[in-house]
Amino acid sequence: MTRPRRLSPTHHARPGDRRSTRRERPVSWSDFRTAVSFDPSNRLLVAVPAISEKRAEHAWLGDAVAPHTRVGDADVYRREYERGAVYWSDGTGAHEVHGEIAARWLALGGESSFLGLPTTDEQPLIGVDGGYAHFEGGSVYWTARHGAAVVHGMVRDIWSLLGWERSALGLPVADVGFDPDRHEFSGCFEHGTITWSPAGGPDIAITASAASPGELGADERDALGRLAADFAPRP
Repeated sequence: MTRPRRLSPTHHARPGDRRSTRRERPVSWSDFRTAVSFDPSNRLLVAVPAISEKRAEHAWLGDAVAPHTRVGDADVYRREYERGAVYWSDGTGAHEVHGEIAARWLALGGESSFLGLPTTDEQPLIGVDGGYAHFEGGSVYWTARHGAAVVHGMVRDIWSLLGWERSALGLPVADVGFDPDRHEFSGCFEHGTITWSPAGGPDIAITASAASPGELGADERDALGRLAADFAPRP
C-alpha cells in the first residue's frame, strides 16, 4: 500500500484533490468512546485505541493491510501492518511483533503455541545485531549470527537469574530441548549449557573462551544457590 505524500503547509488543495493536510494521530480512548456507542462487554472498543496507540509509537510498521481482527474465541485482537502486527489482550496489553522473531513465533503456532501472546515489543540487543521479545510462555532471541532461538521453562528462569545474555553463558544459540527418557530440559548458549530436571535440579556448564572466564561469577553463584534451594531441590 502506498503512503500518501504529505503536503507542505503552503500547499493549496485544488478542487477534486483528495489529498489532505491533516496529520495522522492515534485514536484516543475518549475519541473512540465519543464516536461509538460504548459497550463495556465489547473488548474491541478497548483494543482499537490501544492498538492504534502502539502503531503510533512504531511508525516503521507502515500502513495497515487488514482490519482489526478477533483472534480465535478469546478476547484477543490483532491488526496487521506492512512490516509487522500488533496484538492486544486485557492481560498483556498491546505489543508489536515483526521480522525474524515474529516468523519463529508464527512457525510454532503464534498465540496458539505454548509461547502465547507477546508481553513486550521487540527490544534490541546491546552491541549485537539482533533483538528479543518476551511472550507469556517464554522468550525468542534472534541474532544475525545464530538465528532465532526459543528459551522457556526452568532453563529460561535459571538463565534470567544469572543475568540473561549478560551472564557468563551469553546468548542462546538453539531452542531449549527436552529429553523424554531423562525427563530433562536443556539449553545451549554461546559459552555453555543449562540443564534442568525435577530430580536433579539445575546443572550449568561454562566453556572457557576469550569472552568467558569459564566459571560463574559470585553474583551468579549466589543466584543459582537461591534457585536450587527454592525451586529445584536435589533429592
